[in-house]
Amino acid sequence: MLPLNANQIPVMFNRAMGLARSGKPRDALDLLAQIAKLAPTRAEIPFHMGQIHMQAGRPKDASHFLARAAELAPGEMKVWQAYAAAVAAHGDDAALKAAKARLKAAKLGARDRKAIAKAMQAVQTSTARVTLNVSKDEINALVGRVNAGHMAEAEAQARQLIATRGGSEILSTIHGAALASLGRTDEAEAAFRHALSIDPDYGEAAAQLGQLLLAEGRHQEARPILLHARRLIPHNPIVLGNLGKLYQDLGSPTEAVECLDRLLKQDPENRLALMTRAQAHLTLENAAAARTDLDHLERLASPTGETLALGAVARKLAGDADGAHTQIKAALEADPNSLRVITIAANILQQEGAMNEADALLRDALARGVRSGAIYRMIAHGKKLAADDPVVTEMQDLWQRDDLPDEGRMDLGYGLLKVMEDTGDYDQAWHYLSRANEIMARRHPYGRAKAQRDFDKLRAFLDGFDPDRIGTVGFQDNQTIFVTGLPRSGTTLVEQILASHSTITGGDELSILHPLAFEAVAKTDRDGGTIADMTPAQLEGIGRAYQAAIDIRLPGAERITDKTISTYQIAPLSWLALPNAKIVALRRDPRDNLWSMFKNRFVTGLHLYTYTQSDLVETYRLFTEYLALWREMAPDRIYELEYESLVANPEHEVRKLLEFCELDWEDACLDFHKTDRDVKTLSLAQVRQPLYSSSIGKWRRYEAHLGEMLDGLKGLDGVPDD
Repeated sequence: MLPLNANQIPVMFNRAMGLARSGKPRDALDLLAQIAKLAPTRAEIPFHMGQIHMQAGRPKDASHFLARAAELAPGEMKVWQAYAAAVAAHGDDAALKAAKARLKAAKLGARDRKAIAKAMQAVQTSTARVTLNVSKDEINALVGRVNAGHMAEAEAQARQLIATRGGSEILSTIHGAALASLGRTDEAEAAFRHALSIDPDYGEAAAQLGQLLLAEGRHQEARPILLHARRLIPHNPIVLGNLGKLYQDLGSPTEAVECLDRLLKQDPENRLALMTRAQAHLTLENAAAARTDLDHLERLASPTGETLALGAVARKLAGDADGAHTQIKAALEADPNSLRVITIAANILQQEGAMNEADALLRDALARGVRSGAIYRMIAHGKKLAADDPVVTEMQDLWQRDDLPDEGRMDLGYGLLKVMEDTGDYDQAWHYLSRANEIMARRHPYGRAKAQRDFDKLRAFLDGFDPDRIGTVGFQDNQTIFVTGLPRSGTTLVEQILASHSTITGGDELSILHPLAFEAVAKTDRDGGTIADMTPAQLEGIGRAYQAAIDIRLPGAERITDKTISTYQIAPLSWLALPNAKIVALRRDPRDNLWSMFKNRFVTGLHLYTYTQSDLVETYRLFTEYLALWREMAPDRIYELEYESLVANPEHEVRKLLEFCELDWEDACLDFHKTDRDVKTLSLAQVRQPLYSSSIGKWRRYEAHLGEMLDGLKGLDGVPDD
C-alpha cells in the first residue's frame, strides 16, 4: 500500500465524516487519527474527534481533543464552546484548571471569555424547557404530587391535561414517571418514547426511559439512551446513578466508579450510589475503597444483610479471613433469606474449598423457600448431584414453567447442564446449555469488530518496538509471574502450582496492569506517538503504579502470581514496564478449550465471546495472532506451556516451568492440590484435586452440535489434525 500524503486529506476527511454520520464512530476516529498525523496543525481534525467522543458519552476523551483544537484555533468561538461543554460534562477539577489556563491565552474578547469560563463550570442537571400549552403552576403542581408520592393523582391529572391541552415532552415525561411508579411499565415506556418523539433532546425523558429499561434488565437498550441523556444533562443524578449501575452490571467497574464519583460529589449521602460504588470497588479488588463506602453507609443507616455481606468480601480481599467470617455470619443473621447474602456467603465458602458447608447453606435456603436459578446453579457446580437428588427434580420442574424469567432460566440451564453431564445424559445437557447460551448472547452481545480493531491498533502502535530496550527501562524491583491464556485453558491450575512454592503468593486475577498500561498508551497515541515514543519515565511509572497496587492488595508478599487473562494482549508493555516479570502463556487443544468456555457461565460482562461458536473461533484466532506477534518481537520473553503436556508429564513440565520462572524445585509444586488458598475462578473445584486427564477430549461428546466451531478452527495455529 502506498503511503498516505497530504493530497488525500480532503477525501479522507469527507469519508470520516460519512462514517460518523452512518453510525460508525470508531471507524471515523481511526481515520481522523491518520489524518491528524498527516496534518497535525489543522484544528478541524481534533475538533471533530472531540465531537465524536462527546456524542459517544466520553467527555474525558473529548476534552483532550478539544483542548488541542483550542490550541490550534485559539480565536474560534465554536471550538471553545465545544471544549467548555466537554470540560463541564467531564467534571474533573484538574481538567477545569487546565482549561481555564488555556482560556487566559485565548484570542477572545472579554465578554466571550467570560461566557466560556461560565460554561466550563456549568453543572447541568436539567433541560431548560418551556411548555406553551400548560402553565408553570400546573407543571409545578404535577411535580409536587409526584414528589409527595401521590402517583395515582399525578397520573390522572397528567392524563387529563394531555387529553385536553395536547401532549408535550414535559407532560409526557411526568405522566411516564407516574405510570412507572404505579408499575404500569409498558405505558410508562410509551410515554417516555412519546416525549422523545416530540423533542429528542429532552434530557429528562431520556433519563427516565434509560432508568426504566435498566430496571427491567434491558441493559443493551438502556445504554445508548442513558449516554444520550448524559450528553444533554451531564450532571443529572438520575443519569449518573443509572449509568453507574449499568456499567457495574455490564462488567465495567472503572466506568461505574467514574460516574458514581461525580454523583457522590453532588450528593455525598446517596445510599444507592455508595452501595453500587462499593460493589464496583470490590470488582476491582480495591478493598480499602469499598470499606470506606460501606462504612459511610453504616453511618447513614443501620447495616443491612447485604452491606454486611459486601463488608465480608472486602475483608476477605484484604486478607482478614476471620473478620470476613464474622461479618458473613452477622449478615446471615440480619437477613437470612436475602438471595444476595446467601450467594455471597456460599461463594466465600466455595472459594475456600468448603464445599459441604456451602452446599448445606444453599440447601437450607431452598428449604426456607428462597428460590433462585443462581442457588440451584451454585449447588450443581459445587458438588456432583445424584440423579435422584430432590434438588434435581426441583430444577427440572422449575425449568418447565412458562413464567420463568430469562435470568433465572439462564442460571438454571447452566446448573442442569452440570447435572446432566454428571449423569451422562449429554443430549439433555446440550438442550439446557444451548438455551442458556442463547439467552446470554442475546442479553449481552459481543463486539467482535472492536476486538479485531483493538488488535490492529495495538499492532500499529507497536511499530518501531525495540527489544533492546527491555531491561534498560521500567521498574526493576518487581518479579511478578503473569499466568495468561484464554479462560479455561489451565491458567488457574498453573497459578496453583506456582503459588504452592514457598516464595510465591497467588494473586489471582488482579486486573491492574492492563488499565494502567493502556491509559499511558492512549495518551501517547492521542499525541500521534508509538511505543517508541513512550519515555523511560512513563514506563517506570506504569511499573511503579502496578507495584503500589500490589502492595495494597497483597502486603508483604515476596513475589506474586497474577492470573489476569488479558495479559496476553499487552505483553510488550509488560516487558518494558516490568522487565524482571515473567509471562507464562497457557495453550490447550482449542476444541477442548473453546468447548469448556462455551459450557460455562462467566461473570456478567466478562468474556462475552463465550456464548456463540463463531465468536469463540474469532477469539481463538486473535489469541494465536497475539502470541505469534510476540514471538516475532521477543521470542524468549514468553513461556508457552501446553496443558496436555502438563497433564501427561507433570514433573517434567513443572520443572521446566520453575526453571523459566527462576524458582528452585519444591515438591509442594507437584502437591499443589494440598495448598490452602482461596480460588475465585470457575476452576475452584478442579485445583483441589491431583492432575487428571479426564477433561481432555470432552468436546467429542458434543461433536454433532459443534460443527460451526470445528469448521471455523480448521487451519488455525494449534489445531490438531485429527
